[in-house]
Amino acid sequence: MGNKNDSPTIAGMPEARLEWHLDNWRRYMRSDVAVDGFPGRSAGCLVGGLSATFDELVDAADKRCAQAVDALMLGLAPAERAAISHIYLYAVFRFQRDNLDDLLLSGRFKVAKGLVSRGFY
Repeated sequence: MGNKNDSPTIAGMPEARLEWHLDNWRRYMRSDVAVDGFPGRSAGCLVGGLSATFDELVDAADKRCAQAVDALMLGLAPAERAAISHIYLYAVFRFQRDNLDDLLLSGRFKVAKGLVSRGFY
């Protein structure tokens, strides 16, 4: 029987979980209108009562995770940020000096390390 710790990790985070965070960030970044419970990315105020449904709590947690990844992206080297944006947001970029796979690997490592150090799992 497989052990939970047998799954591949990146900077202490299971690779599948990092992939979830980056996919969650992709949905958040590409949503201009409400999609899967994510509001548009415009500034605004949060309103709500004292109670929320389970789905609203999950959506809020997903949004916080996406915002954490977005903040970590700002700390990456421009080429690493562009490589992740290329893969997850289908953005086009050219960096003649660097290898896309190497940039993606180092960028994903830094995002995973940042998430783990901030308590996101």
